[in-house]
Amino acid sequence: MNKLANLDFYNKEIENIQQQLIDKLDNLVIGLGKVTDTELMQIAKQIDFFDEMEKLGYGKLINRVGKTFDDEIARVFAELSKRELGQVSVASIEALKELKNFEMTYLTNGVRQYSDQLKTAMLRGIITGESNIQIMNNINSTFGIGTFISSSETSFLINDAFSRFSNASRAKAFEEFPEVKFQYIGTSDNKTRDVCQRALQLPPLTREEIDALGYVSFSDRGGYNCRHDWVRQR
Repeated sequence: MNKLANLDFYNKEIENIQQQLIDKLDNLVIGLGKVTDTELMQIAKQIDFFDEMEKLGYGKLINRVGKTFDDEIARVFAELSKRELGQVSVASIEALKELKNFEMTYLTNGVRQYSDQLKTAMLRGIITGESNIQIMNNINSTFGIGTFISSSETSFLINDAFSRFSNASRAKAFEEFPEVKFQYIGTSDNKTRDVCQRALQLPPLTREEIDALGYVSFSDRGGYNCRHDWVRQR
């Protein structure tokens, strides 16, 4: 299964939301440039760009991401059932759902930070007397498509989070079956970390044996944005 492909939709949709929000700012900047500083501060208290992003579709988008994580939990537990290994406790399922909620909060906090910084940049430009064109040029260059929440870094982060979550789901699901073994698989090329090259040479290992290695882990594999996975031996 290609985990990275599951979340390709996120960056495409967040870019669309990002552009719609910035498109709305042009008229807002023109309007705010005509009010007094006192009026501006009163209006600023009511401006909530995160709320606006939710109206533009971010709420639905983050729910869709959450469903992708839920589907991964279901997939892992279905594998257990298919292999007739037994049932996983309700507590284990709830623990994974809580972990998913933490991941969703992490993503949402990044978008909140983006919306707050965008608002600050807009108000700073207005208060310091920048022209509407200057303000919008600064906003587009700093907060436009390909920056912050739609940057390649964000794409790496969300896919890495999902990959770690997938491994965490398997770790939780199989912890009651210590005899199950996993093989480290993935690409071997000039970008592959030394620790991953070592792990790729290993025979199938139990979870206990993996934890004892010390240089790669079950959930994080070789580290941030690792391209490898532990796959259960068939």
